[in-house]
Amino acid sequence: MMSSDRSSIVVSKSAADYFEYPFSASCHPEVDVIEHRTLQWARRLRLATDDRALSRIQAANVAYLAAWVFPSANVQTLQLASDFTAVLFLLDDAYDEGKLSADPQAVAKLNEKYLGELFGYVEADLDDPLTRGLLDIRDRIRECHPHFFLNRWLSHFQYYYEANLWEANNREQRRVPGIDEYIMMRRYSGAVYPYCDLIELLLEQPLPLEVVQHPLLQSVREICNDILCWTNDYFSLEKELRSGEVHNLIVVLRDNAGLTLEQAIARLRRMHDARVAEYQDVKEKVLSSWSGSGIRQYLAATEAMIAGHQRWALAALRYAELGGLVANAG
Repeated sequence: MMSSDRSSIVVSKSAADYFEYPFSASCHPEVDVIEHRTLQWARRLRLATDDRALSRIQAANVAYLAAWVFPSANVQTLQLASDFTAVLFLLDDAYDEGKLSADPQAVAKLNEKYLGELFGYVEADLDDPLTRGLLDIRDRIRECHPHFFLNRWLSHFQYYYEANLWEANNREQRRVPGIDEYIMMRRYSGAVYPYCDLIELLLEQPLPLEVVQHPLLQSVREICNDILCWTNDYFSLEKELRSGEVHNLIVVLRDNAGLTLEQAIARLRRMHDARVAEYQDVKEKVLSSWSGSGIRQYLAATEAMIAGHQRWALAALRYAELGGLVANAG
C-alpha cells in the first residue's frame, strides 16, 4: 500500500544530522524492571479487564518507549512515564474503537466524567478501571512535585479529551478536516503536550514561568509536537487506511490538496524537514535569550524526545499491528 521505505521520513538528512541520540535501545539500566512494574501496576489496579487489553500493554513495551523519549530520566520519573503511557493506551482504545469513536454525545459525557474526577469536581467512580489508573497517576504527581506542575499537566491533558470529542464529531459527520485545522488539533489529540510537561521533571529545578510561557519556548514545544505526531501519522498510515480513519495528516493532505497518496507522503516528508529546520532557528534564538544550564537541559531533553521517538518508531514491532505514537493517540 505504501511503496516508500518506512525509514525514509526518519532518516532524512536534516533530522539525522541534527537530532543526535547517543543512547542505545536499552538506554536505561532499569528499563526491564520498570516494564515489569508497569505490568504489575496494571494488574494490581485491574486496569486490563481482559487478556487482550493486557496483551496490548505488553506488546507496546511502554517502559522502552518511555526510556527512548526520556533517556536521562531517573527511575521515579521513568516509572511515572511508563505507567502513564500504559493507561493512555487503554484510554485511547476506549475513545477510538467501537461505537464510542463516532458518538460525540457519549464522548462528551465521558469527558465530563473523567475530567471531573481528575480535577476533583465529581466523586470518582472507582469501579471504572481507567479512573483508577488516571487518579493514581494524578496522585503520584501531586505527592512528588509542585502543585503548579500538576495543574499545568492537567490542563494539557484536558485538551486531549476535547480533541477526542472533535474527532468523534468528524467521524459522525464523515468529515475530513482541513489541513490547518488538522495540524492544530493534532497537537492536542496526540497527547504530546503532557509528555512535554514531563521534560521539566528532568531538570535540576523548574524553569520560571516567564521562560516556560515565552513564545520561543512555546515554539519549541509546538515543533516537537508536530514532528512526533507527523511521524506517528506516517507509521500508522496503513492501519488507518484499512480502518477508514481520516485523522492522519497524509490522508488530510491527499483529500484537501487533491494529491495522490505517494504525493501526500512526499509532502509530509518536506513538511517534517521544514519543521526540523525551524527548530534549529528557534533553538539559536532561545540560547541567545537565556544561557543558563536549565534551558540547555530543556533543549537537550526535547531533542532526545524527538530523536528517541523516531528511533523507537523504527524499532517497535507494534507499528506492524497496532500503529501509533503514545497510545496511537488520534
